Amino acid sequence: MIYEHPEVLEGRDMKWPEWRWEGRPGYFGRRRDEIIRSYNENYGHDGWKLIWTAPGAECEFEDACHRFYEESYYLHLRVHPELVDEICSYGECMDNAITNIQSGCDYTKQEAFSTHIQDIAVRNVLRLLDRKFEGPTDKILVIRSKDSNGYKFGPGNIPFYAPKVIQGPSKCPPWAARGSVEDFWQSNKWLRVRNT
Repeated sequence: MIYEHPEVLEGRDMKWPEWRWEGRPGYFGRRRDEIIRSYNENYGHDGWKLIWTAPGAECEFEDACHRFYEESYYLHLRVHPELVDEICSYGECMDNAITNIQSGCDYTKQEAFSTHIQDIAVRNVLRLLDRKFEGPTDKILVIRSKDSNGYKFGPGNIPFYAPKVIQGPSKCPPWAARGSVEDFWQSNKWLRVRNT
């Protein structure tokens, strides 16, 4: 089922009735800080939030990372033990900066120029699978663009576990596959603004 607006799911605001839906902003990338600054200026620091939706669910960032992103990685890697072995042959993983490693398994530790989630999801999934990085500490899996050694583990290549709930029209960036984790993450991301 592809739906056009979260309120269609049950005909009412499910979790935050004092907040209105303000649209689907799509991919932020390197413009993250600029966009957040704009939201703060327009709505105030506490006057807006990003929400990820699926039938029966409205989640803020950290919960959405666990519930949607991490779950997709877990279900994909669980049935591909050879990929888990490949990941474990490295000493660690990162996305956009070596400092990503300091985030460990905490999605709220966002120290770089753009949000990084896939590295944290991989660390959490390894724990769930009772596995760990076993390679040399200087052998880093970079889960990023086509020229990185971990490209196939990027969110644009990992299938979202319930592709039928991805909202249309897709907000998938051009570098990501339709039906991927990234497609869900961008297409089902909503801006909510506090009613004044």
